[in-house]
Amino acid sequence: MSAGPGPFATLRAGPFRAVIFDMDGVLVDSEPAFLEAVNQVLAEEGRSIGFERYQRLLGTSVSVTWRGVLEMVGLPADDLQSYVERYEEALLETLGRPRPLLAGVEALIRELRGRQVPIGLATSSRQAWVEALLLGGVGLPLDTFDAVVWRQMVAKSKPAPDLYLKAAHLLAVQPERCVAVEDTPAGIASAKAAGMYAVQVRAASTAFPPIEDADLVIDTLEHFPMAVVETD
Repeated sequence: MSAGPGPFATLRAGPFRAVIFDMDGVLVDSEPAFLEAVNQVLAEEGRSIGFERYQRLLGTSVSVTWRGVLEMVGLPADDLQSYVERYEEALLETLGRPRPLLAGVEALIRELRGRQVPIGLATSSRQAWVEALLLGGVGLPLDTFDAVVWRQMVAKSKPAPDLYLKAAHLLAVQPERCVAVEDTPAGIASAKAAGMYAVQVRAASTAFPPIEDADLVIDTLEHFPMAVVETD
């Protein structure tokens, strides 16, 4: 396990009362499905994009992603909505394929629920994508979480704090008493802007190098520090 600036106790009085997870790249190694869908659409235009360029867009909204993709491959963004619609159709199919949870996810959720720690989901993905991935691809019921927040429920996506602030509100826990679990720079920035303790997990195939602004960096959720979470 690698650490960020220092242990929880030196950075926040704590203990923390709730844990809020990102979805893609945290619970499931699903980012390759998004890239596959992007390239299915680009193939119709005789273009493609590699992961190295696509990675910088991870964690952003669909419109930001597609504006960036089109700029990278030299296509005009005049018909952005058409690209987004074709992408969403392809994406629902790729996300719905069977896939496992990442290492440590199931055990951590089980332990948090057993200790009656409120848990939330805060994702830049849209509702249909969340349902396709968690219900279809993974078989994880949405009521596993005490609060679920997706893109359409807030004004701004990550790196703005809206998703995490909404999740904390639904959990009835102050943001500064929440731990956010993320994998991308945009996600870490969102959690920090919300005033939360930000943990970067690097278990997915698309993992970033340690993010400087993360409060703690762990290799998998098997290393999540349960000692800092307040239990009833």
